[in-house]
Amino acid sequence: MPGPIPMAVRLQILRQYEEETPISAISRNFKVSRRAVHTLIKRYQAEGEQGLKPLYSNCGKKRLDGNDFVYRAVRCMKSWHPGWGAEKIHAEISRMRPGLGLPHIRTLYRWFQWNEQTVPSTRLPKAPRQWARQLHEGWQIDAKEEMKTADGNKQCWLNITDECSGTAIAPPVFPL
Repeated sequence: MPGPIPMAVRLQILRQYEEETPISAISRNFKVSRRAVHTLIKRYQAEGEQGLKPLYSNCGKKRLDGNDFVYRAVRCMKSWHPGWGAEKIHAEISRMRPGLGLPHIRTLYRWFQWNEQTVPSTRLPKAPRQWARQLHEGWQIDAKEEMKTADGNKQCWLNITDECSGTAIAPPVFPL
């Protein structure tokens, strides 16, 4: 997402607009969208110089101040039941108060992160796969079952492959 347009650029956009330069040319010159130019001009016409200032209060995600009932209810449920996830808490609050407008489940996750109510994962990270470095250090074994041969008989056999060299080791065949 782009940042706010600097004040000097805003003044130049306004100056070019007052010189009756087409909006598409202004947007190309300053590499901003036509919508941004339109919005800037409308704000200037409605509010004057004050309308040119960036509205930083509209930027970023909004954090709740803690007075919102839904926010407090979600935090309480998570503290009472730390093992419950956002889906379970969402379902329970919806069941208890059907008419309550709950936000999306992803919002609940974000609230848990803000309040450090997330439970860290207890799974260990996967170890990197280590392949064999010398002959017969490791084998890959694959069973083939009930495979039809050219004469129509069904047979089973094991494919045994050395991991290091990739060679097949004499596979035993078992007739059915």
